[in-house]
Amino acid sequence: MTKVSKHQVLFIIFSAIIIFLCLIPGNILTNVSGTSSVSIIIVISMSLIGTIGVAHGAFDGKIIYSHSVRTGPRLKLYLLYMFFASGGALLWFFYPFCGLILLLIMSSIHFGVSDLKFINEMALATKVCWGFVMTFLPLLFKPDLVNSLFYDLTEVRVHIEAFNVIKIVVLVCIIAFFFSLYKIAKKKRKEGKTVNELKLLSAELVILICLAYFLSPLIWFSIYFCGLHGLRALIDCKFRIFPDILWLGLFTAPVSIVIFLFEWEYSLNSLLIIFPILASLTIAHMLLPKLREIVKP
Repeated sequence: MTKVSKHQVLFIIFSAIIIFLCLIPGNILTNVSGTSSVSIIIVISMSLIGTIGVAHGAFDGKIIYSHSVRTGPRLKLYLLYMFFASGGALLWFFYPFCGLILLLIMSSIHFGVSDLKFINEMALATKVCWGFVMTFLPLLFKPDLVNSLFYDLTEVRVHIEAFNVIKIVVLVCIIAFFFSLYKIAKKKRKEGKTVNELKLLSAELVILICLAYFLSPLIWFSIYFCGLHGLRALIDCKFRIFPDILWLGLFTAPVSIVIFLFEWEYSLNSLLIIFPILASLTIAHMLLPKLREIVKP
């Protein structure tokens, strides 16, 4: 088994355990009544998003450092990276709804390209289908909670008609994605190749849909963003405990400190810190390959 296949199996097992826990009456994962236990679960989710989830972007620092042996190109690439990250932060600060829309659009592309990088036979359109589903899947089952989350972030309420359209697109993308997997699997079988990773990918999508049905959007997103997207990106970056753990620690320590200062309480302030960070880093993170082409080593 490849590292990706092992990760797929572990993620499916972990998610299956979460679903089992959700079936237990009175569990704190699906109970969103605002108890202290729920507050702890929410803040753990926020902490995971702000540390492990954001941490896979810490390798951008390593990529920038290894781009050249000379200080000049490294500094130039770093300044360009920070320029786009800062631009995203300013956009969110002055026009938060525009920042949210940009984050959702870029996430739809980035999630698909990054999560499914290991399947060379898959077309970009199919990967975007996956990314769109991962971005908007909670809306399929919990539209009111998603709308409330969007309002907390931007003070703008989205019309229910827009959500209904997005729901239809999500369903179409799910169907299109499974159909594409079937075509790829059929072709690989004709060539005498195994399709184990495709089967596991199908299981991942099914189990993510089940998790979205049971869990609140924020908890679901923390499981997907950290457990699947973030860890798979680290695998693609050939993560090693040493010295790579230093990149993660330096990058995530400030976020971790800020989150724990909220004394384990879910608050609007924590949302307004983490999601603008995600938006800013996503912009710079996606542009980094192009920036490396611009800056000569």
